[in-house]
Amino acid sequence: MAVEHLYHKAIEDRDVQWIVAEMRRDAGMSEPIQQWGCDALFRVVQHNPPAAKEIVSCGGIEVVAAAMNRHPGSVEVQNEACTAIWRVVREGGFPAAKAVVEQGGLEALNLVLKTHPDGSAPNEAAMLALGCLADHGLVSFGKSRQEEALEQIQSKGKAFAQVFVVAESGA
Repeated sequence: MAVEHLYHKAIEDRDVQWIVAEMRRDAGMSEPIQQWGCDALFRVVQHNPPAAKEIVSCGGIEVVAAAMNRHPGSVEVQNEACTAIWRVVREGGFPAAKAVVEQGGLEALNLVLKTHPDGSAPNEAAMLALGCLADHGLVSFGKSRQEEALEQIQSKGKAFAQVFVVAESGA
């Protein structure tokens, strides 16, 4: 039975444990298996929102972040992983958002912003996921107040726009 078929069965059965275990078991972290795993996690939560909590509790965020770090140039893995994180945070609330920050997801999302151009599917998906983290007060789009003050002094009237994602203190 092809792995892709097994993932479809796991989605149908809403078997988060199997999906996460299969992603972990893939020691070489092959691109297709990680892509299918991220997509499967997204779909399970899409059809069963309480599964977001199960993904967090069984280490699914760490597995998704590991896949992102292993395949930084893969548009497919990054897009599926970012949308999976977005869906888990959207449905799992603050505990899921906090898990993303604490379990490597924030760093992986920031890497997407650095690796994939503005307007690309992975970049847009990462921004969507980061927006959910910002909604929970765990990140902000900007610089720290000290950096902003220093930059204002240094730039004196120069116009510029750039996105920076920083973890909020106390998160």
